Parts: sequence; C-alpha cells; structure tokens
Amino acid sequence: MIRRRRLKSDGDKTVQTLFVPFQHVNNEEKNSCLNDESLNPPKLTSQLSDVDDVGDESDTSNIGKKRRKYTGRELDCIHYRLINERVVNDVTLEFFYKPRTITVLVIICALLIIPAFSRNDDNSGINVSAGITAAAVLFLVVSGLTFPNGPFIRPHPVFWRIIFGMSVLYTLMLQFALFQNFRDIKDVLKWLDPQGLNKEKLDEKAYAVNCSDITLERLWSHMDIFAIGHFVGWAMKALLIRHSIICWYISIAWELTEVLFAHLLPNFQECWWDAIILDILMCNGLGIWFGIWLSHFFEMRQFHWESIKDIKTARGKFKRAVLQFTPESWMKVDWYNNCALRRTLAIYAFVLVWLITELNTFFLKHIFAVDTSHSLVFSRILLIAFVSAPTIRQFYLFATDPRIKRMGMQSWVYLAICTLEASICIKFGRPRLPRVKLTLIGLWICFMAVGTFVSVWMSIWWVKTFAKTKKVNINGCLRDCYLDSSHENLGTLTDEVQARRKRLNISESYLT
Repeated sequence: MIRRRRLKSDGDKTVQTLFVPFQHVNNEEKNSCLNDESLNPPKLTSQLSDVDDVGDESDTSNIGKKRRKYTGRELDCIHYRLINERVVNDVTLEFFYKPRTITVLVIICALLIIPAFSRNDDNSGINVSAGITAAAVLFLVVSGLTFPNGPFIRPHPVFWRIIFGMSVLYTLMLQFALFQNFRDIKDVLKWLDPQGLNKEKLDEKAYAVNCSDITLERLWSHMDIFAIGHFVGWAMKALLIRHSIICWYISIAWELTEVLFAHLLPNFQECWWDAIILDILMCNGLGIWFGIWLSHFFEMRQFHWESIKDIKTARGKFKRAVLQFTPESWMKVDWYNNCALRRTLAIYAFVLVWLITELNTFFLKHIFAVDTSHSLVFSRILLIAFVSAPTIRQFYLFATDPRIKRMGMQSWVYLAICTLEASICIKFGRPRLPRVKLTLIGLWICFMAVGTFVSVWMSIWWVKTFAKTKKVNINGCLRDCYLDSSHENLGTLTDEVQARRKRLNISESYLT
C-alpha cells in the first residue's frame, strides 16, 4: 500500500513526490518517524512537518503526472509562513478554533452599536472616551479575526493576534503624538487622569547619597519593591533570551548605560555598591539564574498533549486546561551557530534596541512627569513584555535561519515602537533636559560594539571548553554541534539519523 505525499525538496528548487510504504511501518513507528524531531535532520524535519496529503490509497490517477516546479523564492515564502505564521495541528476541541465571524459580528453590534443609542451623550469628554474605547475594541476584534497567528499558538492564536493588534494600535498612537506639541499631550494626560497625571515635574528619589556608608542595614533598606521587580524582570528576560552570556552582557551594559546617561537623568545616579552588588550580582544575577534554569527545565521536558476528550477524571481535565497556558513546545536557542558576522551584527542590533527600549521607559516618564507607581507606566511595561515574546522569536529566526529573508511583522512593529518612542523623547526632551554630551553617547555606542564582540568570543570559548560538542561537516564547513541540545543540532549528526532510519526500516531511497 503506497501513500503519495508532497513535500519540499532539499535543493530548494523543486517539490518532489515521496513514496512511503507504510505497510512496513506500524502506526506508532510512523508517527514516531514523523514527529520525533530529535533524531531527524533539520531539513528532513522541516520537510516532514510540511507534508500534506494529495491523495489516498485509492487515488492513483495523478501518479506519474508532472508536477509544477517551485522556485527557491516560493519555497522561502512557504518556509517563512510555516515558521512565523504557525497553525494549530491536531485540533480536538474544534469549538475554540472555528472562526465564527458571524457570531462575533452579532456580538460586536450588540455591545458597540446598541449602547450608542441608549446612553446619555450630553458630556463631550465622556463621549470622546467612549468613542475611542469602542474604536479600540473594534480594532482588536478585527485583529483577532484577520491578523496572522505569529510564532506562538498557546494559549490560543487569537491571544497573540490581539497582542499584535495592541502593538499596532500603540504604534499609531505614538505616530499621532509625535506631531503634537508638549502642552497638548499634557492636556490629554490630565484629561485621562486629572489627579495622577497633572504633575509638571517629578519628585524622584536620590540614590547616590553618602555612598561611602556601607552597612548591612543600609543594603537591606535598598531591597524595596524595585529589587523584586529586578528579579522578576530578569527572570522573564532570561526566559525570552535563553542565553546566559547575552543576559549578563545586557545586565552589565544597562548599568554602564545608566552611568553614561546620568547627565540627562539624575535618577540614574546611584552608588557603586548599589549598581554592582544589589543590581548586577544579586537581583539581576539571581533572576538570570532562575530564568535560565527554568528554560533548561522546559528544554529537557517532553511535551505530550493529550486530548481533553480522552481524559476521564475531572482533575485530569482541569490539569490539561491549565497546561493550555504553558508552552506547546520549547526551542533551545543558539545565537552563535554559524554566519559569524551576521550573527554578531544581529546581536549588536538586538542589545542596542533592548537598551533603547529601557531608556525610553525612563525618559518618557521623566519628560511627561508620570510617576513610577502610576498604572500607565505599568501598562506600557506589560504591553512591551507581551510584544517582546514573539518579537524575540521572530528576530532570532531572522538572524539564524538563512532561508528567512525578511523580518517578522511583530518584530517590524516593535522596531517602529522603539523608534517612535525615542523620537518623542528627543523632540519633547530637548527643551527640558540638560545639554546632551555627545562624547558620552559615542562612548556608549562604541562600548556596545566592543561588548558584543567580547560576548561572542566568550560564548565560543565556553562552548569549546565546557559544552559537549561534535564536529560535523555541514556544506563543506566543520561546525561544532551540541550533543545535548535541541533537535536542530542533534539532527545534523549523521550516524544517529541513519541509525534511526534503519530502526524504523526506512530506506534512503524513499527520501530521494
């Protein structure tokens, strides 16, 4: 019995036809062959993941017919969509994955149109607020229905589509604000919160006071809510970056950034022991350690997603429902695999954008006099955190996958947000901040370049010294591939791949 399946070719030029005699492989072995990525080469894995039925056992009318050849550009586009616009496979609860656009339209009409006829519209301020809220809700609903899925599918693709829509909405708001004047923006902030956003200048706490007085009591007094924020923040950052050397590099670079930008923001001035001991070593360091540990835990974990319909007990169903909010899979990242120059420049840009985003947080709240405890600051940080997750994944794939020629849309929007926020800070901060010392800014940019090359060198040295690797010939070049990491590197080890094929009775001729 022969089943005909279509998949991408290894040469990126044609689409071949794969004939697999499934009568020699039982269902369990067949599924293991197709799903066990840990022992399949990366190209074979990507091909098998893109397999789709073009016929059944009884359909032999098209066998032998010539198939249209796909160009390399077309295959690259397909590869891009498979990675950056993922779909949910093996859907068991179809109710949660059907579009239901008519139902959504009826609900939207009931919630956003009918109240417009029944509410009191005498107050112009309330009318504007209600109109903006309704327009934003409608835009997010349209985002959930029409925007691409993105690289994540848990807890549900609609969630990440709405996050994408919120980032687009925030980008449009920043673009609009850039063409306003400072007084109009302050008036809008006061209109949003007359009590919390009416300040003209912030009363910020001074940290660089009596730095020679170092006692345990004083060190403990600095362990406030911000220390917890440092720990939790860096734990989440480590989960997103998943590379300890890059995390430590960004942590140290941020403390140096505070020193070089202290002439603009006095709040950046702090004692040396506060920056080195409390921030870098304790709060940031423990957060990085915990995040990397949690990342390794997810890497070693096997994800088995049983259908909730097949679970008999109520406790099991509840546990499976909670697991819906955990990762569907966990990919080990390797920022320093090949293409050294491209990777180095990508990391340099990545760290630079990261630090600029952090700077935007402090400059925006200082220029517009928004207190740190205000919900507006927390809401922006929360939005940036959610947007960063798919952004980092898409940028990592863009920097490491040679077949991806363009950046993912979420990464593009994030760069637009970072640029617009920095532009707003420059436009409205020039009259209200001290004169910029260009020498310090130049030193900061140079340090970032040197620091990036140092982090690359340290990572390569660490891998060659401590990691379990094996030299593998890939396209004529010897590469160090991890023996205990993700399926992408394991798949390049030819001996293991051939042994797996032999164990499953799969001949090499089936793949050509």
